Parts: sequence; C-alpha cells; structure tokens
Amino acid sequence: MRNAIYIIIRSLMQIGFYFYFKKIKVYGKEKIPKKGGVILSPNHQNGVIDPFIVGGNYGDIITSLTRADVFGGFMHWIFTQMKMIPVYRIRDGYESLKNNDKIFEKCYSILGKGRPIQIFSEAKQHENYYLMPISKGSSRMAIKAQKKYPNQNIYIIPIGINYSNRRNPFGFIHLVYGDPIVIKEHLDDSISEIDQINNLRSELSIKMKKCMWIPENSEHYSKQCSVIKTLSGNESFKNIRKLLKETNTYSQAKPLDRYKKIIGTIGYTLNLPILIFTSWVLSKFKDIVYYSTVKFYIGLIFLPIWWIILFYFSVSMASNYGILIVLTAIITLYIRQNDNNKIFDKNNLY
Repeated sequence: MRNAIYIIIRSLMQIGFYFYFKKIKVYGKEKIPKKGGVILSPNHQNGVIDPFIVGGNYGDIITSLTRADVFGGFMHWIFTQMKMIPVYRIRDGYESLKNNDKIFEKCYSILGKGRPIQIFSEAKQHENYYLMPISKGSSRMAIKAQKKYPNQNIYIIPIGINYSNRRNPFGFIHLVYGDPIVIKEHLDDSISEIDQINNLRSELSIKMKKCMWIPENSEHYSKQCSVIKTLSGNESFKNIRKLLKETNTYSQAKPLDRYKKIIGTIGYTLNLPILIFTSWVLSKFKDIVYYSTVKFYIGLIFLPIWWIILFYFSVSMASNYGILIVLTAIITLYIRQNDNNKIFDKNNLY
C-alpha cells in the first residue's frame, strides 16, 4: 500500500513538473547500473523540489535522506510516504544525533539488498550554480555498506541538477547522471578507512562537477549567471558548459516592449488573489531556497481552484465569456512569468 501511495504522489509531482518547468532534459541515465545498491548523489539548490526531480525520473522506489527539521505537520506524512527518512544534525540537538545510528544501519541494509538511496552530498541547500564542498556522509555510507555486504556491488552515482531559474516557474532543467563510482575499487586494506572515505569523496566531487553547468566558483560567476538568464532551453548540456566556460562579459536580456508589459499587466490582474497569496506565503520563509518549492505547490494546488472560481464568477457576469477569460488568465500569466525570468539584475544573480 505504501508503495502505491509513493507511485501516486510521484506521478502527481511529475504532472506538476510538466506544467511548472518549460522542459526537463535528462543526460546519462543509461549509465545507472542495472543491479546493485546505488547511492544517488545530486547537488542541492532547490529546496524540496530537488529530491522529487531525481525521484520522479529515476523510475524506482528511492529512499531519500532528508534533514530532520523539515519533518512535521502535513508534510511529515508526505515525506514519509515518499520514503524520506530524517537525518539529525548538531543544530537539531546533540541528543538527537543518537537517532542517526539506527538510520544509517537501515541505509546499509537497503544498499545491501540492492536498492537505491538518495543523499545530497553537499549536506546543505544553497542557491549557487557551482558545487559546494561535499561532506563525507555519502562516501562513509558507501564504504561501510560495502564492507558490511561484501557480496553486493555498491555504487555512487554523481548527479547534477541544473536549473535555468531556481526561484520562478517556466525555467528548464538539465538533469545529468555521471559515471558511476564502483565502491569495491576504493576498498584498500593498506590505508585507513578514513583515507578510503576521503579518496572516495574526492573522486565524487570531481565527477559531480562534470555534471554541472558551472562546476566551480570564479571571477566570472556573475557574468555566467547573466548568460544563463538568456538561455532558451534548446541548448545541449555540452554547449552550455562550453558557452559558460568562455564567458567573460555580461549578457544583457532584451528589455520588455510595451506589448509584453500590457500582457504582463493583464496576467497579473486576472490572477491577483493567487499572486498576493503567494507573496504573503513567501514572506514567511527566510531561506530563499524554498521560494520555488512554495510557488510550485501553490501553483499545483491553488491555481486550478482560482481558475475554477474565476470561471464561475465570469459566467455570472458575462455568461458567453467565462472560458475565454480563464484561458486569457492562464496564457497571460505564462507569458508574464516567462518574460520576468529573462530579467537580470547584477545585484540579484538568481
């Protein structure tokens, strides 16, 4: 029954992503081993959306490790049904760290059975396009699980989730699976376990960077961000990497003409209650990394409700134009948001 709920929620999320994102291109999925325990290791730029992007695409039931402080309320039920399990940090209380022992043992068992686990190796969320220093957590889990289950083949798959826009809808994504790391190749009795873990972490970091548009921070970072704002979504992963590597000047987006400004105003007016509600909800979040998550769920749940209300209100005022008004609200909102995504501010790189 739990797997059925998992599949239903995952399917709903995939439908939501279809409308929320302009497109999602996947690279390298054929590299995933057909058998064995797999640790999926993506970068972590976009709140609660990241685990569902990989989970929805992977095609199997995935157990995901998630920071413990996001569990609670209705979302606790959602996370549990999606096989997310909490990981406790020092900030959650020193005593709570003891709970991790049972959680890690459960993860070793899952990998030993040849099942997948998702871990965000950066160990924190952020809004940088480049990879942050990764922790030892995923590498330690891989080494210990392989030693505990020597007859099982265990791998780490480096993954890059590349967003053209992490805050707003109608951006596009390149989801890139890198070359798998064979854990048995990192077991070496001639060196200490901590050195084995560190060597594995170094290789994982190198391979994760190969899956990202911008692998590292540099003096041209803000200029690279300006170029990302102008991408159409038709470019390949390889071409974007090459383009950003060669970038050394700001790329300015074209200003909106009067026609597009008028359309944007119409879209804003017809969807005003939802946009005001969204702004109010966003004001409750201090961490901007959750902005896209908030917009996604509001769009998934409340926008259809608002359009139904708008339809019945329009019919009561002008019976022949109800459907036309709703279609106008949908189309102009899309155009408004799509144009807003192209606006680049040097003081706001995202």
